Amino acid sequence: MKYSAAFLLLSALYYAQGLAFSPSSTLPRTGSTHALTLINDVYRSSPLQPKQQRRRASATKIYSAAVAAVDAPDTKIKYGPAITIGKLKINIFGAIFGMWEIFWGVCYWYPMMTLYGISRSISKRLPGNIMEKIDPYRRIPICVAYTWGLLSMGLFGLWPIVEGKENLEVLRDENGKLKSAMYVANHSSWMDIPFVCRVLGFRNCKMIAKAELLKVPILGRALAVAGHVTLDRTNRRSQMQAYKAGVQWLKDGVNLVTFPEGTRSKTSRLGSFKKGAFKMAQGTGAPIVPMSIHYGDKIQPLDYAFPAKPSRFWGPRAVIKIGKPISTEDKSDDDLLEEVWQSIADDLPESQKPAKDTPIGV
Repeated sequence: MKYSAAFLLLSALYYAQGLAFSPSSTLPRTGSTHALTLINDVYRSSPLQPKQQRRRASATKIYSAAVAAVDAPDTKIKYGPAITIGKLKINIFGAIFGMWEIFWGVCYWYPMMTLYGISRSISKRLPGNIMEKIDPYRRIPICVAYTWGLLSMGLFGLWPIVEGKENLEVLRDENGKLKSAMYVANHSSWMDIPFVCRVLGFRNCKMIAKAELLKVPILGRALAVAGHVTLDRTNRRSQMQAYKAGVQWLKDGVNLVTFPEGTRSKTSRLGSFKKGAFKMAQGTGAPIVPMSIHYGDKIQPLDYAFPAKPSRFWGPRAVIKIGKPISTEDKSDDDLLEEVWQSIADDLPESQKPAKDTPIGV
């Protein structure tokens, strides 16, 4: 049991750190086939032209009025005494929550995911493949993971306040069901992943994650079983497969989630976006839903292994503001990138707005 708990803790840390889309920007423009040209276009960020650079530099100025200023007084928090394990700290709140989360992970999430994986493996070898018919889009693991979140996070007040849900109403079809979309958010904390999951709830979604996470004990198997999109940024074939998988999920009515900065912001300010993930939405005409996450880095700072404070009280509160869905049709890569980036920046608190001269796309 203790080894399972240790592995689960390690997996959770790697998972939160790695669930971000960060396509390679150094692929050579080689090959004459349409497929190679497509994948290079999808995962290679071309430099902005001088005119575009001027337009984006001008746009950035509206967010950089106080770049040298420190955070507002209410963002200064005392987390109390903490111990340091390796490079990460754990305070009293984090230690109690960590034990509670690991308990439910070991007793509920891990056994359920294992059972689901075994069921699919056996079903695949039997005539009819009944599990493929019961759960063709692998929604069960998503529901299991969200239930784990309800069991572990709700008691500690860690769910963020969600604003702007009414903006999603335009995505409903004639049957009242929300259409699939790509959900895009800023990334400054490990807590951003469960925060985004709070918005989606039990709806099916797939994260875009680094392929290295498949090697992490427990987590790697869980990612594969749930059908999340994994990407090896150094392998062009993997990039093509990731693109096709993401497009297919959107066509199947499954939502995608990505953090286009590619990694957590070390300053909490919004950074530059990479364009690769937006191609999946453009390929299907799916809208992009921008989301601005407030103070995720205050709930769990970069150097903490677990959340250091609740999301809803004791200092600044974590908030996710859902913006109006953005159409991907008839827009260039750069125009779409700028529209999404500015929508997220508009709804961020001053301490998280992009710094002066931050390029919108790289």
